[in-house]
Amino acid sequence: MAEAEAAAGDTSAVSAPQRAVDWYELFFDLVFVAVIALSARAIEHEPGVGTVLVFLLLFFPLWWAWVNLMIANNLYGSRFTAVGLLIIFSMPGAAAMAVAISQGVEGHGQLYALGAAWIRLTLLMIWLIPFIKKIVKVPLWRPLAYNLVTAALWLMSLPVPVPWRYGVWALAVSAEVFLLAWRRGFSFDVYERVAIPHLLERIGLFIVIVIGEAVYLVVTGLADHPSLAGAAAGIWGFIICALLARAFFRWGGPSTEEGLAAARLRHSYGAMRDAVMYFPFIAVAALTFIAASLGSAVSLAGEPLPFEGRVLLAVGIGGFYLANALIGLRLGRHLGRVGLLLGAGVLLPAVACLSSGTWPAWATVGLAAIALLIIDALSTALEQRAAAHEK
Repeated sequence: MAEAEAAAGDTSAVSAPQRAVDWYELFFDLVFVAVIALSARAIEHEPGVGTVLVFLLLFFPLWWAWVNLMIANNLYGSRFTAVGLLIIFSMPGAAAMAVAISQGVEGHGQLYALGAAWIRLTLLMIWLIPFIKKIVKVPLWRPLAYNLVTAALWLMSLPVPVPWRYGVWALAVSAEVFLLAWRRGFSFDVYERVAIPHLLERIGLFIVIVIGEAVYLVVTGLADHPSLAGAAAGIWGFIICALLARAFFRWGGPSTEEGLAAARLRHSYGAMRDAVMYFPFIAVAALTFIAASLGSAVSLAGEPLPFEGRVLLAVGIGGFYLANALIGLRLGRHLGRVGLLLGAGVLLPAVACLSSGTWPAWATVGLAAIALLIIDALSTALEQRAAAHEK
């Protein structure tokens, strides 16, 4: 323990490995293509508060499993071939959770819990490899508590009746969140050794998956309901997807990489954790809402978009900018610029979506796209101004 504490104070001795995303990681993400597609479809057909809350509550444990597998593989995947095999081995667990979500967790809760336990046991095997090889200073109790104990909680929930079963699930996830926040004997071997570019590439590819689902719903919606109004809604929808992707990859990704590197130098490990594990979930959920609302808009292009669909679109765009703002502020970015972009990212789409209740759906999507064009222009102007001040 003392060695880990001492080593953590010498960041100059640490050289974080650089690596690219491997094929099996992309293969694993195919499960989440199905998860997002099924979830967006469900929200599109029933865009009520209940459907949205169920999606958020059930998707977070799945996201949490994904991000934990991502970090374990980031640390050890390039060193041990077995880690890649175990990532693939975890796919049935994620698939089981996805099937349970799509079929209704009330009748398939045991399948959901079994999938979650499967993933935790796989994670345990991944963490035991470097421990057995004696290349990690993380105490053995941490992976045992983080994975074995929580897997036991998921399995213990199998005979528990609804709704008490959901309380056991919440306890299992909360235990992992607590253990992650309690970093004793953990910081050096994870936060100082993690490959930051690999993490951001993985998250970026996940963002692409969700934006891709929005494009898919636009295209399939137009194929099922071909019309000029639908084509207009589809074009505006493509513009929205393109602008959101541009915002993430041109500004969000590069600034986050710089911020994470600076946070590591400051030993601000909590900021690194939040920016990688928590806040991207908000962006993914928000993009799922956008995908669902765009699918509805194309299908109902000539009619007013229902209130729920307009709220989903506004909340989705605002949530996307909220996630980026939280990441920026957590990593120490200037409050003024972040606040200005967040205000525009929330206010302009909300006005565009909520003030067009009597307009056809294609016009609502068009107004939202115009709002994003304004935000993009504002972001470009702020970037140019910041660059001018640096000269």
